[in-house]
Amino acid sequence: MTLSLGRLGLGCAQLGNLYREVDDATAAETVAAAWDAGVRYFDTAPHYGLGLSERRLGAAVRAFPRAQYVLSTKVGRRLVPDPEGAGRRDSEGFAVPADHRRVWDFTAEGYAARSTRASPASASTGSTWC
Repeated sequence: MTLSLGRLGLGCAQLGNLYREVDDATAAETVAAAWDAGVRYFDTAPHYGLGLSERRLGAAVRAFPRAQYVLSTKVGRRLVPDPEGAGRRDSEGFAVPADHRRVWDFTAEGYAARSTRASPASASTGSTWC
């Protein structure tokens, strides 16, 4: 199956209260409106509201057929210090807030939530670690 994406996607920083606070219902309505307008690419990050955007987006896209959208996220930035070690390390060595749980149980080539030394991004940047 081939997925065709439109020219536009939905950047979900606002779902994490970037410019102003929004409630869960408004966040869900935003994602639903984007879907109804034909958006099939959604971009989020753990630092958008310290995971709030990921959780809200994850809840909203559950209503859509998984094979009909692409979701991307990012790694490598923590915006709060963790001097007491309140976070735990996940299986890939990344710090995870104690109250965080993974929303998705999949990755897609090119949109993996975790980079590895063997990733295409490493090869394209000449880096040994992304």
